[in-house]
Amino acid sequence: MALEQAILDDISEKIAGGLRLLGSVKEEAQSQVKTIVESALDGLDVVTNERMQVAEALLVKAREKISEMEARIVALEAKR
Repeated sequence: MALEQAILDDISEKIAGGLRLLGSVKEEAQSQVKTIVESALDGLDVVTNERMQVAEALLVKAREKISEMEARIVALEAKR
């Protein structure tokens, strides 16, 4: 019985060690993939979602301002 328990303990230790190894391999692979993707994106002309949202907000404000100016021009021309 003790021998069987020792064998089971040994097997479980080997499995746990293998799982730890797989976990570290997975983390390393994820890190490498992230680095590769970031390098590829650096070579492209892309922006983050946050920057895109800021640009869209600025565009909305600019369009509103243009509409206001157009209305003022129309009103000024009507006064002539």
